[in-house]
Amino acid sequence: MKLHHLPLLAAILISGPNAMAATPFPAQPVRIVVPHQAGSTTETFGRMLTPEMSTLLGQPIVIESRPGAAGTIGARDVALSKPDGYTGLMNASIQVMYPGIFKTLHFDPMKDFTPVGVFGFAPMVAVVRAQSPIKSFRDLIEAARAKPASITFASGGLGSLPHLVGELVNVRSGVRISHIPYNGTGQALTDVLGGHVEVLYASVASALPQIKGGKLRALAVTSAARIDLLPDVPTIAESGIPDFDVTSWYGYWVPKDTPRDVVERLNQSMRDASAMPAVVRRLSTEGIIPSKMDADEFAAFAAAENRKWLDVMKQADVQPN
Repeated sequence: MKLHHLPLLAAILISGPNAMAATPFPAQPVRIVVPHQAGSTTETFGRMLTPEMSTLLGQPIVIESRPGAAGTIGARDVALSKPDGYTGLMNASIQVMYPGIFKTLHFDPMKDFTPVGVFGFAPMVAVVRAQSPIKSFRDLIEAARAKPASITFASGGLGSLPHLVGELVNVRSGVRISHIPYNGTGQALTDVLGGHVEVLYASVASALPQIKGGKLRALAVTSAARIDLLPDVPTIAESGIPDFDVTSWYGYWVPKDTPRDVVERLNQSMRDASAMPAVVRRLSTEGIIPSKMDADEFAAFAAAENRKWLDVMKQADVQPN
């Protein structure tokens, strides 16, 4: 090789990797894994934002259902994926509770992921069937105090946030309402309507049709303030448990070591999509509160939720399987 070619070769070698690194993200479709059944609440939440996110990112977003083991199979798949932002995880708040649910995990739900953002927050509601003698949330607590462990509450799954809301009510009020776990909200709702279980904690969106249809009575919402969809329903905080404030939330994570600029690009697309008037209207019809959290704020929030709910599990003596 002639000596005068060496500077050109050096320039190519130096600029090649830099040119690749400079390729703007995303340059190909983004895959988001939902670790639950197709049509799950988690997927429904995500699809309320992903069309607009896709437009903002300039690439298709492909949602892939990967169910099994309460979401841990799909989560592990993402944890082991290349940290380039092209594979992410869309999961409910159960993600930060896995250490309290399972004795053995093949990934660390906190350390093996980088938090990106929140698809939305959804208050929950405590309901009983319309024929129930329990007329208010205060009635529920008084009945449970009078006859410990005689009243039952249902949730869509062991370790789910609705389950832990019920346990938090027990811890904060000093009563014992026994938990009956179900594999999904649908069957739990059926059994509450049938009178087999007294109380159900569920998302407002899933319970609203039965509330509006007169088949369920809403006792209280779990958020700090009343919600527009159920303006006459008091909060749990108003009903005797001060400072009670819990909302279900649905997050987006990517594998650890994903570049910071990629994480911020994804987060910005989520926040920009959430602020679009059409999206705000779409979310409000389902009782969903848009998120304005940046990636750092979500990371701090997820860590706080992890500590909070693991402590509730400990106090409630919820044993990992």
